[in-house]
Amino acid sequence: MSIVVSRSSGALAMTTSFQALASVAGASVSSSFNVPTGVSSVKQFSISTAADGAGEEFLCLVKLSGSSLKDGDAVFCIAGQNTMGTSTGSNTAFTQYETNLACEPGRDMEMSVAVVGTTVTADIAATIQFE
Repeated sequence: MSIVVSRSSGALAMTTSFQALASVAGASVSSSFNVPTGVSSVKQFSISTAADGAGEEFLCLVKLSGSSLKDGDAVFCIAGQNTMGTSTGSNTAFTQYETNLACEPGRDMEMSVAVVGTTVTADIAATIQFE
């Protein structure tokens, strides 16, 4: 059985401090969620970012945290973004990881993001696939 949970944030002012993702598209949701019953691990993690192409260069880290992760927090680095000339909307990145992070159903998990160095305003969406 495969179950997915997604979180996003539009025009998030990312800094070097982790910030929780607390929406799905335009709807506000709790950043923390319970790991579904019947699953035992995070099998896949996907994340995408988009920023204005004029001068937005950054490298993003995403952290999975919470009491459900049996081996503690996991931090992933996603594809960096570089300026693509002066065109608006051309700066995007997508990264996907195959994982086997053990988790405990019914306990909490959260996705949060931070940048390395340069601050940036970007759209971000992440999906966890449990099995």
